[in-house]
Amino acid sequence: MGREESAAGRGKVARSVAFGDGIGQWTLEAGLQPCIAGLKSRFHFNRSVAKQRKPKPFTIHHSPFTKNRFLTPHSSLLTRKSRRLFLFGLFALPAWLDALSIIESKFPSYSYVFKEFDIDPGYIRNPSFVNFILKNEARYRRFYENSTKRGKAYIPLFKDLLSSGGLSHLFVYMSMTESGFQSYAKSKKNAAGLWQFMAATAKRFKLQVDKNKDERYDPVASTKAAMQYIQSLYKMFGKWYLVMMAYNCGEGRLQRAIKKAGTDDFAVLMDDRRKWIPEETRNYLRKILLLSMMGEKIQTSPKAEDRKLRQEILPDTEVLVNIYGGTSLEEMARLLRMNVGRLHQLNPQVRGGELARDLGMTQIFIPSDRLAYYRAFYRPPMLREIYREKGYSHLIAHVVRKGDTLKSVARKYHTTPLDLIVANQLSRAQLRVGSVLMIPVTDEIYERIRRY
Repeated sequence: MGREESAAGRGKVARSVAFGDGIGQWTLEAGLQPCIAGLKSRFHFNRSVAKQRKPKPFTIHHSPFTKNRFLTPHSSLLTRKSRRLFLFGLFALPAWLDALSIIESKFPSYSYVFKEFDIDPGYIRNPSFVNFILKNEARYRRFYENSTKRGKAYIPLFKDLLSSGGLSHLFVYMSMTESGFQSYAKSKKNAAGLWQFMAATAKRFKLQVDKNKDERYDPVASTKAAMQYIQSLYKMFGKWYLVMMAYNCGEGRLQRAIKKAGTDDFAVLMDDRRKWIPEETRNYLRKILLLSMMGEKIQTSPKAEDRKLRQEILPDTEVLVNIYGGTSLEEMARLLRMNVGRLHQLNPQVRGGELARDLGMTQIFIPSDRLAYYRAFYRPPMLREIYREKGYSHLIAHVVRKGDTLKSVARKYHTTPLDLIVANQLSRAQLRVGSVLMIPVTDEIYERIRRY
């Protein structure tokens, strides 16, 4: 144990005591800060009396933990409660060090997460962040589980879109923080959707927000707009953690904070005492970091509870299909033989449950087990025109066998490869063995096949 003495000399109390090495010193100041604050608040020294009396000498104490010595004022100046707090702090030090090692071992991906967001991995030892984890871990574990169960149809899609756009897939946790993957999420300030866009910001990034349609609720369109916004913020600030701060508190507010602080250093801007950025934004960043560390750990953890959660949040096989303006979700639900409420939940972007006639083609989510019904019964305007012109009256199923091509299948059923492409919304000409093609046929062909 060492000591530091005030430059003023004997008459003043030594201002700080350094324990052990640099890590130990940091830990005492950070982990035992409340205890030290209590000690200071109980330290009474009457200056007016001090002028009249001769200052009492320092007493040299021998620490029971080390051979070194340190200075304290006369013991009468310390209240009993202060001594208790100080001793409690000394005994709590090992527990604090244990908490740090537990956090680092519990979230082994913290270094990867921090580097993805341009944050120094040493921030894992920041006292405010450690306290945030210890206080909120159980709460945000429940939030993570509920969010991933709600968003299991969105998470793989979002990660694919983010990665294909050159962004870290970890930004999916920013969407989780914003909305908890509640498709109808709307804040008190009227920010809406999975990425919580304000109407003005949404329109700035070409999202349609009107009485007919609100694309802030469209998982694909809103994610693409969020990616554009994130990239524009990165061009402005140059660091990913600054992007997340600006996304929450606004570009102007963050620019003023950086100017006042004189730096854009993460630890400085996150200082709870100086409050350079709003408390909401500081906790917003901590929440994203905690959820990211938690999510990356759960993806690979061998623990039974984590394996069980991975099974529960495996994405349902919802698929995107094309529909055209003038189609209602109620009509689609009837064609798909499914509950209309479920279809509304999957597609909150369709306001009023109906697509405007002038909208053209768009996409909606449907459960994969309804895909066969979609192919069998949904006929877009273009397909209806083809059916009317060519006399198609039925759709039949054909299982693709080895050697089948669009041309050979079309010849067999007296149709054309183009009609098969349109009827099945194929993006390529190759057929996969075992897949099912829906074939439009005339009454004559249908009766011939039915007899066989």
